[in-house]
Amino acid sequence: MNWDDIKILLAIGRTGGLSRTAKLLGVSVSTVHRRAAELEHSVNATLFLRGNDGYALTDIGRSYFTISEQAEEHMIALERHELSGAKVALRIALPELLGQQMILPELGAFQVDQPNLRLEISTSVVPVEFNRREADIAVRLVRPESGRYLVRRIGRLGFGLFCSAGYSENMPAMNKVSDLRNHRLIGWDRDLQYVFLAQWMHDLTDGTAPNLSFDSLNAQLLAVQSGQGIALLPLYVAAHSDLKKLLPNTEFQQDIWLMRHRDTGDNQLAGDLCKVIEQVLYHHKDLLRTGVQPT
Repeated sequence: MNWDDIKILLAIGRTGGLSRTAKLLGVSVSTVHRRAAELEHSVNATLFLRGNDGYALTDIGRSYFTISEQAEEHMIALERHELSGAKVALRIALPELLGQQMILPELGAFQVDQPNLRLEISTSVVPVEFNRREADIAVRLVRPESGRYLVRRIGRLGFGLFCSAGYSENMPAMNKVSDLRNHRLIGWDRDLQYVFLAQWMHDLTDGTAPNLSFDSLNAQLLAVQSGQGIALLPLYVAAHSDLKKLLPNTEFQQDIWLMRHRDTGDNQLAGDLCKVIEQVLYHHKDLLRTGVQPT
């Protein structure tokens, strides 16, 4: 097996389908199909169970998958070491909007005083793969089930339904959850239906498909601000965007988790960065939880 074989095996094992694997790796579905067959031929074993709903790993496939994950982690560490040179490189994964609007400015200010620190920051709704060590430090809204990370809860983030004032003036009455069926809903792309925000909207609306779907929370916010419909947004973001809150009884809170990879235990800068993240979220804890900043 070579590195390309490992990437195919890991991608199929993680996504469970040819089309999702092709999208993840930036190749065609036919290429994934061919390389999967070639991989099985090269190791003289059946690694995948092929079904109408996708691919699943066989017992042998899972064994190869576990070994490949370990090889991948070492490869990523080697690549990052080569790229960083004399600098200390740390990779940080942050939730979209929360990371961009609240945490990122503080990390930038911290880095100014650390000339030998290079930060690689990802702000996305798509969770990082902890088994792959895609991040040294991560802030997540769902607690991970695996990975060599130290995990602690550092706050809560509130969510609610919002629309613009312009949309509100022309929309039908909104008194109960079932009224949502009469409105334009803004939600998540079909490939992101596993995201907890998409699942919450799916359950709330009895599976009603959104009129507009996006692959980012920021795009949903912009669509709401321009009067395109109703979306589920963080309370603090909406409170600072002059939006109208709908159905307050549907609001909910999600725990905010801070993860630090165990291999950074001796890295002072990693520890300091975690403190920066904790401090900024603690300072805004009430705003994040309720959307209201105490006076």
